[in-house]
Amino acid sequence: MTIDRAATDPTNSSLETDYDEKTGVSDSNEEPATPPSEKTEEEPEWTDLLGSGSVMKKIITQGSPNTRPDRRMKCVVNYELSLADGKLVERKDNVEIQLGDCDVVQGLDVAVGLMNVGEKCRLKIEPRLAFGTVGLSPKIPPNAKVVYDVELVAAEPEEDPESLSILERKLQGNKKRERGNWWYGRGENTLAIQCYRRALDFLDEVEGGITPTEKKSEEVSDSALQDLLEDRISVCNNMAAAQIKLELYDAALNSLQTVLRCQPNNVKALFRKAKVHKAKNDLNAAVKCLKKADEVSPSNPDVQKELASINKLMQKQKASERELARRMFGDRKTSVKEKKNESKHNILLWSATLAASFAIGLVGIAAYRLKFA
Repeated sequence: MTIDRAATDPTNSSLETDYDEKTGVSDSNEEPATPPSEKTEEEPEWTDLLGSGSVMKKIITQGSPNTRPDRRMKCVVNYELSLADGKLVERKDNVEIQLGDCDVVQGLDVAVGLMNVGEKCRLKIEPRLAFGTVGLSPKIPPNAKVVYDVELVAAEPEEDPESLSILERKLQGNKKRERGNWWYGRGENTLAIQCYRRALDFLDEVEGGITPTEKKSEEVSDSALQDLLEDRISVCNNMAAAQIKLELYDAALNSLQTVLRCQPNNVKALFRKAKVHKAKNDLNAAVKCLKKADEVSPSNPDVQKELASINKLMQKQKASERELARRMFGDRKTSVKEKKNESKHNILLWSATLAASFAIGLVGIAAYRLKFA
């Protein structure tokens, strides 16, 4: 086997490179080749929007500066909603929301108000400001943390409800009403009331009546006004139900009076008004409302049940009042009798004392006479 000495002899190195055997370092002026360092972008930081950890935000793409939307502005967003484990729940594009109107969960509403147009971000939202203890069956379980990937596409000012056509007002008002019903069904009565009040901004008549708009010339028919009235009555009735849940009884009465001024025989309004009077312990007024509701709808089981319940409660109250009166006046009679007996006893005691004193006096006089006789 032939050994190539040139390959094994370190002194027989290439002339182009001076090699130091001791140090193993080349004397060449050329720097040793090193791989270029990889440039890495800094990972975006998470921002705590509320200071409580409930809504965390990480900006993915910056938007146009100074273009944050104001409250009540109409915003268009694209979003993906996922669970904390990455499972996709839904993806939606070009969704119109109005800031501050509870059109979306609270955490998302807060975050969109702090975005610039064109911005993309990721949000981590705690259950309290997402879907809460109820969840969103079947995809979101109760008490679930959620993740939103959001893009704010556009933001523009809200149109004045009075400038809208009848049809547009009806559509917007019912959209707010349906959202209020959604919150009410979840037990979020405060948010439901907020949605119902916004619905009335679109469904209430303006001062001087509804007139054709400059944007669209339209004939305001009686049927269109009647439809608007029906929607308004429905909103007031629903709002009263939410107010009763929160024990806002005076506010509920105002809402129900609005309904009954337009529809005196509205069974739902009469029934709910009776419940308000019952809560305020005005049982006679409650019975009056229920009897009227029973005349309008004799076979309504809810009315019959509530009427029977209040009648039973009234009987119980009357029995309690009689018992209280018996105790009060019975104790008073006993007290008077005891005072009379005590008075007689005192008179007898005083009489006996006086007689004894008189007798002692007579004995003393007799003894004195015998001594000095």
